[in-house]
Amino acid sequence: MEKQEDEKIDVKVQEQDENKQLIVPKKGFLIRVTHSIKKFFFKGKMKNLLLEDGNKIEANKAKIKFIHDNPEFVQEYISNARRAFRKYVINNSKSISIDIFSLIKEKIKENKSKIEELIKMNEDDVTYASILKMLEKEEKAVSEFKAKDKETERYNVPIGVIGVECDSSKNAIENIFKSIATRNSIIILHSHYNKYSTEALILLIVKECIKNFSVDDNIVQMYEDNVLQISQLDKLIKKGKNKDKPVKELFSKTIYIYLENDEYEDEVMKEYDRLKKDENYKEYEIQLINGEFANIINFLNRNASYAVCMYTSNDQKAYKFINWIDSPNVFVNTGIQVLNEEFGKENKYYHCKYVLYKDVF
Repeated sequence: MEKQEDEKIDVKVQEQDENKQLIVPKKGFLIRVTHSIKKFFFKGKMKNLLLEDGNKIEANKAKIKFIHDNPEFVQEYISNARRAFRKYVINNSKSISIDIFSLIKEKIKENKSKIEELIKMNEDDVTYASILKMLEKEEKAVSEFKAKDKETERYNVPIGVIGVECDSSKNAIENIFKSIATRNSIIILHSHYNKYSTEALILLIVKECIKNFSVDDNIVQMYEDNVLQISQLDKLIKKGKNKDKPVKELFSKTIYIYLENDEYEDEVMKEYDRLKKDENYKEYEIQLINGEFANIINFLNRNASYAVCMYTSNDQKAYKFINWIDSPNVFVNTGIQVLNEEFGKENKYYHCKYVLYKDVF
């Protein structure tokens, strides 16, 4: 008990010693009078201003939704494919794809006898010559990558991770080559999967070739048709006729505005208010979001929307945002401009994307 009382006394002494160290300057008579007058007249006004600012900040915060990390399980095949796609798609150089095709062609010619032997053994629906023709066709198609349609002003931007149902060697080999030309990550879902098939050898050759160009070989994979969680793909191309939904039905009537940098908060709030008042956007839900960049990318791709806009001072993030986001209208630091509803020619392997960002491609 005595010890506790001693400790209390020590604390009081310590506080007194600290107070002694504080130096308070003496105010002159005029300074004190002026201070008192200001305090009297402006007390209410300052209080109101502080309340207004505080309410404004709280109102802004209430409008902006913070996107947290989503810990959902993603199949390893798909997460590997997505990583490969994101790395390959941000390289705008078309020459790398041409160079990869040149090396693949060279290696296919070196393995001509093995390929012909497998074709004969498996009674495939392809020939050695037809394989080379398929390669040459996709080599020419490289020019479509991020090409701009002059009429619609839209760019051909790869979709992401695509599952393709195949039931023949021809379909499988064609899509193996398409992964190089379109830069989508393509996972072939083969109904007659065989490790010793002609397409398996072509896949092996392609994977070995692309490694020479520092491209992740998970850009193309092939498995049995029942191993993937289809819902985690960005798109599934089914066998037979194209049964995909029309492009306009793929995206929700939502506009997301992403505040990546708080310095743009005032601009974002002005844009939000403008869109809310604009009759042209009355059918759309306007949502403001912020959070870690990776979480935002995943969120937006799970909730594919009609238009997105990012506010940032980071050029690298802006470029990745444009390439990785699954939306037909993408803007950076411009607000939402007039939405381009001319989607152009529908393509199984590309989104026709309207991009407003100077010299992006």
